[in-house]
Amino acid sequence: MNTKSLTAMALFLALIIISGLFAIPLPAIGLPIVLQNMFCMLSGGLLGGKRGLVVVLVFLLLAFLGFPVLAGGRGGAAIFAGPSGSFLAGYALSALLCGLALERVGDGGYLKTFVIYFLLGVLVIDAMGLISMATVGGLGLTGALKAVVVFLPGDTLKGVLAAVLTVKLKRNRGWTQWAQTQ
Repeated sequence: MNTKSLTAMALFLALIIISGLFAIPLPAIGLPIVLQNMFCMLSGGLLGGKRGLVVVLVFLLLAFLGFPVLAGGRGGAAIFAGPSGSFLAGYALSALLCGLALERVGDGGYLKTFVIYFLLGVLVIDAMGLISMATVGGLGLTGALKAVVVFLPGDTLKGVLAAVLTVKLKRNRGWTQWAQTQ
């Protein structure tokens, strides 16, 4: 790791935290609509799987330690045992999977990049979220599925935006030389 790579990682950590300021509460299911999932996927997509994973793990560690970095200024270990706990695990997994897949594909264009973000980002996060919503949230599998479906249209739009940003930035030589230097 060099200074440029660490700076890019710090930038993404800041973006993930700042995006937590923008949350739309959904009282019916007890979880907000957030942008943090998109920035977690993007960290993998633009920094690579391993570095993206490290960024998200640092973010989750800060949240676990009680720093108010989650949507709505929340933080603390109890959140990981609540209805959103497995969504947070999905954040880390999606950063790794999206990053590794996009490293392999290279500049796959908008459609391939979107498909990767949708399958390995959006669906992985939402599928992981089912676990804690069904068990800890007391919704059962059917109730959790219904609740997660509420997130799919917005999450799909986040996947589209992530794909556009990724393709545009990866085609920019400056970004690739700056952020992806080994």
